Amino acid sequence: MTQSILIVGASRGLGLGLVAEHRKRGFDVVATVRKAADEQALKALPGAGRLTIHLLDVTSDPDIARLAADLTSPLDIVFVNAGVYGPASVVDASPDELNAVMQTNVFGPIRLAHALAGHVREQTGVLALMSSAMGSIGENRSSGAEVYRATKAAQNAFARSLFLSSAKDRGVTVLSVHPGWVRTEMGGPDADIDVETSVTGIADQLKANAGAHAHRFVDYGGREIPW
Repeated sequence: MTQSILIVGASRGLGLGLVAEHRKRGFDVVATVRKAADEQALKALPGAGRLTIHLLDVTSDPDIARLAADLTSPLDIVFVNAGVYGPASVVDASPDELNAVMQTNVFGPIRLAHALAGHVREQTGVLALMSSAMGSIGENRSSGAEVYRATKAAQNAFARSLFLSSAKDRGVTVLSVHPGWVRTEMGGPDADIDVETSVTGIADQLKANAGAHAHRFVDYGGREIPW
């Protein structure tokens, strides 16, 4: 039986890479983009004829409701990939700037994950969110990127609640995934690894954790990250 995956935020970078990697692995892929103009890179991928694309803004409740209503078959994997770096300082940022990054990095992705949890296949399904090792309180050795760090730590906390409230009883595994420091628009040209290395590792972890029946915080190579 062909497996299926929904990848949120798939127009570029890691999201686009995850689509390409799972198409190579034979998955039926459902992908979301924020606007129609963002579909072009997806449509240029090999095997794009078996790719289903939906418009979705993770901060829009109507968009979330429409996507959930449009999904009619169980998904083996749901991967919520959404995030912005945001302001560098919580002190210098305006309330509107802080609210915007929290909506994009935390509340939108988690509300979407709750809406999609019931569509993930019982016992073997995986619901994953793109987190970051920068969200680890235990590994924080600097004061930099405090707003981004806090949003990922908050997302991890909500993911644990999601697992306990909506996923655990159905046997759905929840993963908070650190992709590594990747050469993307956000990661910059001096990052450690390329997109292909990251998405290959992430795909391996999604496969390896099917049926784990736990909430884990792991990187693309499988390292368990302290909370």
